Formats: sequence, structure tokens, C-alpha cells
Amino acid sequence: MVQINLPPQPVAVIEAIAEQAQRPQNFLQHHTQLVEVTSSRPQPRLSMLVDGLEQQGKGIKQTNSFSPVENTASTSLAQTTHTEIPGVGSSPIDVPSPVDTKLEENLETEEDLAPEAIFLEPNETEASEQPSDEEFISRLSLTADSQTYDPETQVITARGDVRLQVGDSVIEADQAWVNLTNRFTLAEGNVLLTTGGQLARGNSAEYNFIQQAGVIRGAVGTLFLPDIEEDFASPLAGGSRSRRVFDPVNRNPSLEVVNDGNVQIGVQVGSRSFNQQAPRGSDGQFSQLRFETDELSFGVEGWRAESVRITNDPFSPPEVELRADSLLLRNLSATQDELLLKRPRLVFDQGLALPLLRSRILINRGDVDSDDINPVPVAIGIDERDRGGLYIGRQIPIVTTPRTRLSITPQYFAAQALSGDTNSPIDLENFGTTARLDNRLSPTTRLSSRAEVNGFDFEDITEDIRASVSVDQALSRHRLSLQYSYRERLFNGSLGFQDVQSSVGTILLSPTFTLGKTGLKLSYQASAQLINARTDQQDLLLASGSDTGRVTLGRYQGSVALTRSFNLLRGKPKPATQEEGLRFTPRPVVPYLNLNTGIRTTLTHYSSGDSQNSLLANIGLDAQLGHFSRNFGDYTRLSLGYSQSFIGEASSPFLFDRLVDRNVLSVGVAQQLYGPIIAGFETAFSVDSGDSVSTAYSLEYSRRTYGILVRYNATQSVGSIGLRLSNFNWVGETDPFDTPRIRQVEAGVVERF
Repeated sequence: MVQINLPPQPVAVIEAIAEQAQRPQNFLQHHTQLVEVTSSRPQPRLSMLVDGLEQQGKGIKQTNSFSPVENTASTSLAQTTHTEIPGVGSSPIDVPSPVDTKLEENLETEEDLAPEAIFLEPNETEASEQPSDEEFISRLSLTADSQTYDPETQVITARGDVRLQVGDSVIEADQAWVNLTNRFTLAEGNVLLTTGGQLARGNSAEYNFIQQAGVIRGAVGTLFLPDIEEDFASPLAGGSRSRRVFDPVNRNPSLEVVNDGNVQIGVQVGSRSFNQQAPRGSDGQFSQLRFETDELSFGVEGWRAESVRITNDPFSPPEVELRADSLLLRNLSATQDELLLKRPRLVFDQGLALPLLRSRILINRGDVDSDDINPVPVAIGIDERDRGGLYIGRQIPIVTTPRTRLSITPQYFAAQALSGDTNSPIDLENFGTTARLDNRLSPTTRLSSRAEVNGFDFEDITEDIRASVSVDQALSRHRLSLQYSYRERLFNGSLGFQDVQSSVGTILLSPTFTLGKTGLKLSYQASAQLINARTDQQDLLLASGSDTGRVTLGRYQGSVALTRSFNLLRGKPKPATQEEGLRFTPRPVVPYLNLNTGIRTTLTHYSSGDSQNSLLANIGLDAQLGHFSRNFGDYTRLSLGYSQSFIGEASSPFLFDRLVDRNVLSVGVAQQLYGPIIAGFETAFSVDSGDSVSTAYSLEYSRRTYGILVRYNATQSVGSIGLRLSNFNWVGETDPFDTPRIRQVEAGVVERF
């Protein structure tokens, strides 16, 4: 039934009209004069009247026009004072770019668009499943300051604070027309459309319930991608999603900005950064995006827009935008969406424009491959040990499905090619490649494999190959991993890089448990492996008859860690506004001073009869000062730590896990130089020998929605140049490009991630 909420109505008048509505069919043919309804007594619904008029209307010749507006007499149901409705939502993206002047000239609404160009074509199944007239009317809910109904054309005209709801879709406007015959709606003036988690506002909107499609002109709105698949469904399908972008009843909500994505500031190679805590969520997850377009067409198959601008920035003018001449977002399956773009590019600060080299982006359950939105044509990394220094490469996806991802990355070792160490710049030794495969075998089982070739020197190709494969199985909250690796590179403090020629075995990893209200956090792991690696023990080499300096031994290890952090001081963040808390960061900076403590005990036994046991304790201070909202001296990050091994000796027969750095002191600092520029430095060294364990430098240009990070580890001779896009929930190439993150060895325990 059509629910028409009115001011108080006299019961006698309504009953009279309802009685007339049930007369023979010729009643509507003679009833052309306007009937005025005044108000003095409550009567919230006129369902009998509308039902009767609908039944009588079935015998009248109906119009086939899409337009619901006809020059005929109408029956006025109610009339009150008309009220103007202010605009809603975030500020529009209205600052022109000096780079994209041609695009800006095209940002004018096109007129006289043919009806066939407005709507997406419905399929036959959808058309055959349309509800009956009675079912359709029963699902409509219409409220307004004044409403009139024309029984001859079956058009409802509503003016002033109009709100039309069909299922989970809501249209609000200054005025609207609803044609019950062809199930068409036209809304004008401060139009607001919300469907599930999606929001769009514009000058005017049209929607055809039969075709389940419509168009909004001068559209500005928000897309919530995790719900996009459900929101593409017909509004008549029933059901309701609980999440909405905001309550449209409140026409002027205050803007509240919350960063709930995977955002890091100052990501560093192989370990945590100085100037931001660990991220939340998972890499590559989209959430909420703003858009602006001349015209937005939408339907069950997707959303289509022309001259579109999309941003992850809640403020205007946006710091970064994705612009495209045209865009099509459509659903492929229950878990996958497809984004098709024409001439896409990223525009930074309304000036610098970098083209995206992809016209098709797949979104899997709200996740996107980080390389798909990377505007840099190649990624840059530094690897002195395997690639001769600076190198470049580009990832090429081969298979991309919700369950399987396969890619290869050709690489060129630029520094090695220019150094003269090879015969020519195009020598095969200056080229390499990596391949990566990820496959979800079941909801709880995942296969991951990786292989890399660091130069095509076929005379010694085995020394240029590294590979690994693992199958991870979730066991309650634990993870059981079956692993094999060939020539894995590990970094063991002052002993430097060590190659494990081969390793096969199983590892059980626990989650981190919080012990009641004590604040203590417990984790543990156990492993059993068969390992072939370097040793300096001559008795083992002689017993095995090895002439390679390597032996094969069984290795059995158990480790338990207990940590506790104490917050000594905590300040208050600045408000999450464009000029204060969110000026240079995606999340307001909170000043604090923390004391971190921890203890780890490790027992390791080898099939040779050797054992290496340790009890390692560490303590450290971590401080963050300032709010990073002013141009100078408003951000400092300091860290100071010390670790000591109390028991055990460096008795491992292998070099890759031998505990030689028993007392280690570490210091780190990151300082705002000016504006968004941060410089960082950290070092760790062995107190006993004075040898460096790690020394790293970083330089970052940090903005609210994006950042550029340059990092170099002098001890490991690795580095990277990375791009960060915040709130896309994507972090760019921050590790050495397409190289596995270097695993560290601490107290004989190999880092797991």
C-alpha cells in the first residue's frame, strides 16, 4: 500500500472520498474536478482511497510516456507550507586543476539525453519477476508537506520535504512525481538518494522501477564498496542492510572523519617504523570513496559515470583524486566487482597528474591489488647483495580471481648494468624476474609460493634462484604451516646475511593472548625442520663428508614470549579537521610516553646432539611528541631500547641462528623538518663487540591522503622508494621492490609473518 502521511484530516471527508473510490469504473471518467481536503483531525493513512483508485485505474487507457507529469486535473490529498531543503554531505570537489583544464570544461550537465541512453537494459528474468501492481504499491512509502493524486493518470505529486522509500532505497527531494502506471519516479531540487551504503545527491533524479535503473544529474556522493554488491540488487527484492552512510533525516550532519583503514606513515623495510604505530585491517582494502560526476547512471548491473572524479579525501579541495573520462563499476559475482576506466590518472594537490597504466581494476570483497592503483610505471628498489644495487621492475598479473592470484615481475638491474661489471648493459646477467602464486584452497587453507631469478647466468643458475612454498592451515586460533624453502636469505645481526640452502618442516604459531586484566600478552611457537645450511664446525663437516661447507641436520625448537607495555603519559589529539589533526596525517597524532618490557625463552635442539637455549629480556622507552599540525617542530618520535640474554651460549652448529649478539642497544629518532617532511634514523649495535646490528635512514613526505617514503638500510644494503595512498587502505612498494621482506633472527628465533 502507498503510505501517505498527511496533516490531520477530517474523518467524514476521507470516508466520503474512500466510498466514492469503490464505485463502478466510470467514476474516474466523470470525476475530473479538484477535490480539496482540509485538516482538523488525525488520519495517518489513506490506503483504502489509494487502493480503490488503483483498482478503478486498471480500466482506463494508460499513458506510455516515461514522464509522469501530465497537464490534467488532479485530486489534492493534502497541502501545507512548502519548505526549502538545504544541501547535504561533504563539500563538492570544485577546485579546478591547472593540469586538467580540458576535463574541467566538460564538467557541464548534458541536456536532452535520450531515454534509451539513460537506463541499463534489464534482462528477461528480472522483467518476468516484477511484482504485481498491488505488491508494488504496498512497498512504497511516501511522505511530503503536500501531496496530490491524479486518478486518471495515476500520478502522485509531492512537494516540500519529500521522502520516498522503496525497500532499502530512499529518495529525498524538494518535489517528486510518482507514476503508478509505468512505475517511474522523477525528483527535483536538492535530491538525495541512499541505497544501502551508497549515497548520491544532485539536481534531479529519475528512477524506473521496472528497469531497476535510473540517473542522477550533477551527482555528488559516496560509495561504500564492501556493500556494493548487495546495493546493486533491486530495491523491490526485500531485505534491508543495516549500514547507511548517514541518516538522511538529518540534512546537515557534522562531518566526522575516522580512519579505519590500513594506513602506515614512514613504513620501513623489514621492521616497524618510527613515526606511526602498526596499521589496522588488511592491506589493499577499499572502504568509502567520494565522487563527483556530470551524470550518474545506475542499475542492477552497476554504476556508469562520465567525467568522473573520485577521492579518498573527506575534505575539499582533495589532496589526491582519481580522474577518468568515463567509469563503469559493475558486479561480477558475489565476491568480485569490476572497475573499468577510460584515461584514468591520479591528480595530486590539483596539479601533478600521473596516468594509471591500467584501465581495469578488480575488487575482491572490497580488496584491490596495490599495483592496480600504483601510478608509478615501475617500482624502484635497492639490493646490493643479489642485484648489484639499484633496480627497477613492473608486476604483470597473469591470473586474478577471488581465490587465485599469479603474477610475474620482470626486473632490470640498472646499477649493475652501468657499473661495468657485466659485458654490456643488455647482458642477461642484468635481468631477473620473480613469480608469485597465492591460492586459497579452502576457507581455512592457503597456499603461497614464490620464486625469483636474480640474473640469467645459465652457467651458475642454481646460485641465482631462490624459492619458497608454504601451506597454511588455520587450527582454531592457531596457524599450522608446512614450509619448504630453497636458498632463503636471513639476516642474523652482526653475523650479517646467511643463506639457508634448503629447509623443509612444519611450524605451529599461536595468536597473541591477553592474560586477563593484567595487560600481559603471551605468544608461543614450535617447529620441527630438516635444514641444510652453512656450519663452521669441522667435526660435522668431516662426519658428513661435505665439501660445500654445509651440513643437513634436524632442528627442533620451542619458544614462548611474554610482553607488557605501560603507558606513562598520554596527551590529547587535535580535532580531526583539515587544518589541525588531519593536516599531515590520516589519523590525529596522540602524544605519549610508553615503557615496553618483554621476556622470551627459547629451547633449540639439533640432531647432532647440540643445543642452544636462551632467556632474553628487553626493556625500552617509546615517546611521541607534538601533533604534526604546524609547519615546524611539531612532531618528534624517540625510541630507546636494551636487550640482554641471561643464560645459554652461542652453541648452534649453524650460522644463521647462532646467538652472538647477547647485549644490544638500539636508538631511533624521527623529526619533522618542515611541513610534511620527516627525517628518521635508527641504529642498533652489540654492546659486547661494538659491531653494528642494523642502521637505517628514512625521508618521508607525509600528507593526509598520500605520502612518499625513501628508506635505506646501510647494514643490509637494501632500500626502497615507496608511495602510500591513505584511506584507499593500500600501502605502496615500501619493502625492497618485489623482494621478500628480509626475515630477522633474534635469540636464535627466525621472525614469522
